[in-house]
Amino acid sequence: MVKFGKKVAVWLLLGALLTGCGEKEKVQDSPEEPDIEIEQDSPGEVSPEEEIPQVSVLSDLEAEITWWVYPIFVQGEGGAAGDYEQELIAQFQQYYPNIRVNLEMLDYENGPARLEEAVGSGTTPDVLFDQPGRIQGYAQKGVLADLSALFTEERKADLVNQEILSACSYGDAYVMYPLSMMNYVMAFNKQMLETCGALELLNREGARTWNTDTFAQVLERLNSSGFKAGSLYCSGVAGDYATRSFLTNLYDVPLMNGDLSGYAFQGEGAVNTMQKVKEWTDLGWLLNGSGTTGAGSVEEFVSGQASYTLLWGLPQAISNAQALEEQGIQVVEMPYPSQDGVPVLEYIMNGFCVFDHQDEARLQASQYFIDFICNGEDAAGHVVRTGAFPVRASLGDVYQGNEQAVFYEALTPYSGVYYQKVQGFEAMRVYWYQMISEVLNGEYGAEAALESFTEYANDTLKGN
Repeated sequence: MVKFGKKVAVWLLLGALLTGCGEKEKVQDSPEEPDIEIEQDSPGEVSPEEEIPQVSVLSDLEAEITWWVYPIFVQGEGGAAGDYEQELIAQFQQYYPNIRVNLEMLDYENGPARLEEAVGSGTTPDVLFDQPGRIQGYAQKGVLADLSALFTEERKADLVNQEILSACSYGDAYVMYPLSMMNYVMAFNKQMLETCGALELLNREGARTWNTDTFAQVLERLNSSGFKAGSLYCSGVAGDYATRSFLTNLYDVPLMNGDLSGYAFQGEGAVNTMQKVKEWTDLGWLLNGSGTTGAGSVEEFVSGQASYTLLWGLPQAISNAQALEEQGIQVVEMPYPSQDGVPVLEYIMNGFCVFDHQDEARLQASQYFIDFICNGEDAAGHVVRTGAFPVRASLGDVYQGNEQAVFYEALTPYSGVYYQKVQGFEAMRVYWYQMISEVLNGEYGAEAALESFTEYANDTLKGN
């Protein structure tokens, strides 16, 4: 999850991304929905009651709901946690004056345990703003309401990628309603690329897609010029989403089969993949990262030691902005290369779920609240506040042509199936990094290591 709220560097980037957003195109899903603007130049400030424009009440439903939210939305500069969320509530209540929304802010350190405790004691909130992985866990416990009423055919057709629906569904129900998303990528040191003549090999347009052969040429040129390679890190699960995207794309072999009933990273394509990365590590084009963490890989890149890192995204760009500037490093972000030049990427997503309290009024009020944030007049502004990109194609370019934002937004159609929701996924992650380490260290051949991985990974689907 992207944690922007406490980082000063975010305002350097977000300020640039917000430039021009004041004149964003308005999107209105229903003609009867009245116009309303939330001032983007004064984030986190609630306008005095007398300054809020009069609007048409959309419902006189009476209900009281509770909203729990992690610090996903960026607050106004100098604003306290929850300021922007309170502004959203104030605006919502102009249209739904009889619905009271109580806010509770969570933190990432204690929030998950707080939710688990609430599930156990039956004191869950009505609405939660979170990510699919945890939300799917609550769905498996049978405590979430079905939000299928929000997924109209028009709304589903407006999604930038239909695979988003897989992340939002559990069984026959939709248990999460999405607002924004962002893909993971890799990053190169631009100066090193220029020095070795590899920059000219890269596609710098749109989503910057490229193939495995071109990637190998880049690695060879960097190595020939004496630049240190990046690591295929595998000493733990942290950041393993990047290694999965990297390895599954090299020879277009998916991690799981189409219906998510089994792990499919095996056979000729997977063997070729693991043999190739072992060959590259032997050549020094890719470093054996069996003793390296994802954070260590990023640190080597940011410090100017490594020419590239497999682990990158807006969170890394934001948190390391000052260090990169001090080192004079310019970053070239690229999607993971694939054999056919069409990558399938993992992603993060921000969205809402509703806990089922067997109360129709609270359920309806919760859906009104979610719909207001995700589909109301200022949906684009709310997306920007998450530092990610719209799941709805009709929202268009919410960052008004910012080059970095345009690249990440262009990647959204390449988002793959959200398999993180399957049973036993956390246990599988351990077998994944162990398999990579075994191959890189020559403990087992690629075929044997992959057979062992798929056997153990498939057992996790059975709860073993």
